[in-house]
Amino acid sequence: MNTLEKIIKNDPEVKDLKIDPKDYHVVYQYISIRDSNLDPNYTPKLNLSPYVHITYVPTKEKIIKDQTRLIKDNLETFESDIYISDASLNDFILVDNNHEKALNYSKRFINDPKNYHKGMYIHGPYGTGKSFFLSGLANELTKLGVRVVFVFIPDFVRSIKGAISTGELEKKINILKKCDYLILDDLGGEYYSAWFRDEILLPIIHYRLNADLPIFVSSNYSLKELAETLIKDSKGEGATQVLRLMQRITDMTKNFRFNKTLDDLDK
Repeated sequence: MNTLEKIIKNDPEVKDLKIDPKDYHVVYQYISIRDSNLDPNYTPKLNLSPYVHITYVPTKEKIIKDQTRLIKDNLETFESDIYISDASLNDFILVDNNHEKALNYSKRFINDPKNYHKGMYIHGPYGTGKSFFLSGLANELTKLGVRVVFVFIPDFVRSIKGAISTGELEKKINILKKCDYLILDDLGGEYYSAWFRDEILLPIIHYRLNADLPIFVSSNYSLKELAETLIKDSKGEGATQVLRLMQRITDMTKNFRFNKTLDDLDK
């Protein structure tokens, strides 16, 4: 007992804890396991309540790995590879005031992920950090235990035909409708058929509007420019449907324009 007590009293982690001598063997076992632990996924933890015992908790590396895998699993559902897995909002460089406003607004989702807030519509030229910002936001939200689906729209459009032939279309649509946070990257990046607009995209947006589930959208176009582009692509047909879609996106998002790149910092 004297040997165990000496070891415990010389250990920086446990020396100041109030431990009954009858529990010295458990504490000693904890120290031994802790110092010899080579498991990269779990680490021992000494608990004093309701009694002295040892549990195993996931390491930070495992938590991050599991969170990243969860997002990647969702991305694989939609055959997308544009998502930046190592993006972090901490690394998002504030090129101008617009970037700062977007970052500040995003904090309401991170600080209060369970309650509804208007999403974000981020638009601007290529290279202004839209995809990086949304990838970083996806990572932060996933760490908080909410379900995030990140969809690169051009890839999703191309995957639709395959989903129809395999019977997976309805399943994919339901995931997009019901996930906690839906990120639509590069909306307007390529031609959409009236069928995709009216039977896929509009029902997803409409469902999420009624269910108070936020969306985040990036596009090279402003809302007005996107509406004009979609109407033009439909050759004048379905203009009413386009306006319905755009009105819902407008109602569900706060507008942010990214118009500067990192290169502009040197000018």
